Amino acid sequence: MHAAVRPGGRGACGARAILSGLQPLTPSVPVAARRAGLSGRSPINRPPSTLERMTYKRVIAAAVLAAVAGCSRGREYELRGQVLSVDPDRQELTVKHEDIRGFMPGMTMPFRVRDRKDLDGRAPGELITATLVVGANDAHLSNIRHTGSAPLTDAPPPVRVDILQPGHLVPDEPFVDHRGAPVRLSAWRSKAVAVTFIYTRCPLPDFCPSMDRHFAAVQQAAARDDALRGRVQLVSVSFDPLFDTPGVLSAHAARVGADTTSWSFVTGDPADIERFAGRLGVSIIRDPDTPQEIVHNLRTAIVDGEGRLVKVFSGTDWNPADLLAELRRTVAGG
Repeated sequence: MHAAVRPGGRGACGARAILSGLQPLTPSVPVAARRAGLSGRSPINRPPSTLERMTYKRVIAAAVLAAVAGCSRGREYELRGQVLSVDPDRQELTVKHEDIRGFMPGMTMPFRVRDRKDLDGRAPGELITATLVVGANDAHLSNIRHTGSAPLTDAPPPVRVDILQPGHLVPDEPFVDHRGAPVRLSAWRSKAVAVTFIYTRCPLPDFCPSMDRHFAAVQQAAARDDALRGRVQLVSVSFDPLFDTPGVLSAHAARVGADTTSWSFVTGDPADIERFAGRLGVSIIRDPDTPQEIVHNLRTAIVDGEGRLVKVFSGTDWNPADLLAELRRTVAGG
């Protein structure tokens, strides 16, 4: 059975249903797990990530992102999993879910809901089924149904990260840019630098692709702003160097409309990238069995012309106007 996309039906994408050719993820599932509504690969019996509310793993193929980006209406997938936390203020459920057939493997990640009422009665430990709706610019859960409950695993250990604070010097780690050239942040010491973290095969449009869209909007606005033109550098750091080679990053830059004279895409040695990201509050967790699957959160930092940290935006809870305002203050020396 292929992904649940029917030409002309709900979730169909006009001329092409790109995902219809993808093979579903159908691992062998123990009977007991099936009865609980969870696959054998579900992480429910493993300690949850310490960054549950802002994490997710890599999908199996870059075609997924291409398919999603080309859709004007949402694609729909069945989701089964366990609720780990409920956040009414953010209208989010963090769910450990099983493989989403034809889209992504089982993992822990936050999902938004469109209607706050969808969170009524939800509680940690609850087993649910839901419809995951993935559109061009966002994703959300709908039709959430209670199927049971199960004990949660023990709480994860505290995170041990030496995170930089505003005013601290940002490490000048070695990178390789989209041209294959070595580069460090110190190359832009005279500018205000905005640094974010991505990987090009990111599946959900309101995570890494959202960072690309925000940076594209910031670059366009800065080019029209007399106070910012030529005084701002954007840097997108990929923490997937095995896949995101300079050639891949260069193609990605073209795809998102980046002017690479003021927006660089960089990667580097995995240890250097993880060390650098960790100092800015980014957690990167790689599955040793499937290293292409990455769990991470999102952080976007502003660094001043002296290489000192000015501010960090967490997750996707910021917009281009927020970043532009902070860049203006940084350029003005405030």
